[in-house]
Amino acid sequence: MRRVRYEEMTVLEVQAALDERPLVYLPIGSLEYHGCHLPLGLDAIHAHRFCLAAAERTAGVVLPPTFWGTRGHENYEGSVLLEEENIASLLRNVLRRLGALGYHLIVLSTGHYPAVQGKLIKQVADEYMRAPNAARALVLDPFACQPMAPDVDHGGRVETSIMLYLRPDLVDMARLRTHPNPFRGVGPNCVEGASEEGRKRFEGALDAFVAKVEEEIASILEKG
Repeated sequence: MRRVRYEEMTVLEVQAALDERPLVYLPIGSLEYHGCHLPLGLDAIHAHRFCLAAAERTAGVVLPPTFWGTRGHENYEGSVLLEEENIASLLRNVLRRLGALGYHLIVLSTGHYPAVQGKLIKQVADEYMRAPNAARALVLDPFACQPMAPDVDHGGRVETSIMLYLRPDLVDMARLRTHPNPFRGVGPNCVEGASEEGRKRFEGALDAFVAKVEEEIASILEKG
């Protein structure tokens, strides 16, 4: 079976994958409060699983997720969110290195706060692509590709459903009945979370995501 997890591959496997298709996925998340029933690393777990599923269809490799994120529920217990410049600096360095390694398309996908973190990632990617001989950096998150609505809710029905589908072992719905303040900072419709909805949302977004990645690859090949 072909490996796609960069951290589990040998350098020979990485080079063979690069020769086959110079495509790399960079999943980006956060460590952030998601209520009493969901894991702090939800955003990174979601982005990583999403990129892994995409790579199974498109080839390429998937870097380990970064759990360092910026802005959001900073003042809530458990959150470890950094200043934007720290995240920007990290991404600049990763992009430069991936380009130097020979990747032609770098797909950056965040599971955290696309309106803020996604905007920052896009700014860094655009800045990087202005450099001579830079790789193409595509910023594309699962929410932007989601055909179902609503597409974003912090710790509510949508994210709860996605985690019930991806990692049910990390979700404790019983805490929503026993915690003294179960809906603090999250959507109260989290009690409606269901694995089947999570599956539909994940797979629907994945289809659109893969289509956009393939379009980008075709554009790169066309321009030579």
